[in-house]
Amino acid sequence: MRRLLVCSLLVVMLFSVSLATAQSTTIEFWGGWTGPDAETMQGLVDEWNAANPDLQVNLTMQQWSPLFDAFITSAAAGDSPDILAMHPQEMAQFIDLGLILPLDDIIAGSDVLKVENFSENAWNLNKYEGVQYAIPLDLHMHGIFYNVDMFEAAGIDTLPVTGAEFVEAARMLTLDANGKHPGDDGFDAANVVQYGTSMHTNHHAFFQWWALYNQLDGQFLSEDGMQCAWDLDKATQAWQWLQDLVYTHGVAPQGQTDYPADFLSGRTAMLIDGPWRMPQLEQAQADQGFNWGVIEYPVVFDHPAVWGSGHNFTLPTNADPAKQADALRFLEWLVSNSQGWAVSGQLPVFNSVSESEAFLELPGRSSFVEMLPYEVILPGIVKYNEIFASNAPTPMMVLAQDIMLNDAEVRPAVETACNEITAILSIP
Repeated sequence: MRRLLVCSLLVVMLFSVSLATAQSTTIEFWGGWTGPDAETMQGLVDEWNAANPDLQVNLTMQQWSPLFDAFITSAAAGDSPDILAMHPQEMAQFIDLGLILPLDDIIAGSDVLKVENFSENAWNLNKYEGVQYAIPLDLHMHGIFYNVDMFEAAGIDTLPVTGAEFVEAARMLTLDANGKHPGDDGFDAANVVQYGTSMHTNHHAFFQWWALYNQLDGQFLSEDGMQCAWDLDKATQAWQWLQDLVYTHGVAPQGQTDYPADFLSGRTAMLIDGPWRMPQLEQAQADQGFNWGVIEYPVVFDHPAVWGSGHNFTLPTNADPAKQADALRFLEWLVSNSQGWAVSGQLPVFNSVSESEAFLELPGRSSFVEMLPYEVILPGIVKYNEIFASNAPTPMMVLAQDIMLNDAEVRPAVETACNEITAILSIP
């Protein structure tokens, strides 16, 4: 009898496990995190999955531009992910293609996904023509990470704020094999052992130009959005400042590719990067005693401005409608628990997290928080991918690499890029 009872209990248990498995739902979640923040997002998904056996989330990650190419292909086949992460400036192209859903009606009944729970600025960045198309997760921008020990060795007591101060600090931090600085008699530019700063040669060079151009109040597009409206003098001035760091001042390496590795190895004393870099630096500090700090992006021209963006969540049109409520349930949890995402270095915009002492006490974040009022985001236009994609010879990439890799004459390169943008915008 006892044996029969045990067998019956086992059958019931197996049936319950089988039933639970059969009732489990899996939603597909795509995002472009590939830096140290990728591990943080995967950790959050793992935390959710462990606590919610009935609703499992499968996270797929690759670089943003290839991710969007894959999304367009999957959407054409009627097989979109349930959640697609992107940035506010990228939404217009997908809205125009009808590939992401307007959210106002979908989230109307949510007690979590509503404007009063978020930074209003971040929430409104995810509107297009007055309609909400995405839920914000964070904001981020460029800052300057610096090697504290190198600054002390160079005798730099005051952190640079202006462009001139930044160049001078970078000069003092740049050393040849004989310990001389650029501008010193006998400085050997062919034998530099330590550079003052990193300098991008990819799309982040363009992002830096965008900050500097906005510091000059430069206009990007014509009022009708059909032409490039760059002020060529201001556009040239902004690019020239960046190019001069490498080719005139000699304080940044030419053709640099692995910016964080150079910073961590001591090849460069400053690193221009976003807050997503902080987990790696925190680990280096714990493992090797690497001593770092953060400076706000310099005010080179008329007033503060810094490139920035944010991550958000959209619901693709061709996803399974039966899983929409499940996707919202996961997103409500994710934004509400974005203190865990703050570990990635990004700046959460869910108010109860962004205003908490736990977030504000995290190292290095305060400088990025101070820059939030000066964040400028690239224009959200339908032709965004054709102009700004980083995995193709778009005007953005060609311009950045010509100027920063090839030492091209700046004004002709700027004029050519602007004409190419106008040509792209003029195609129906």
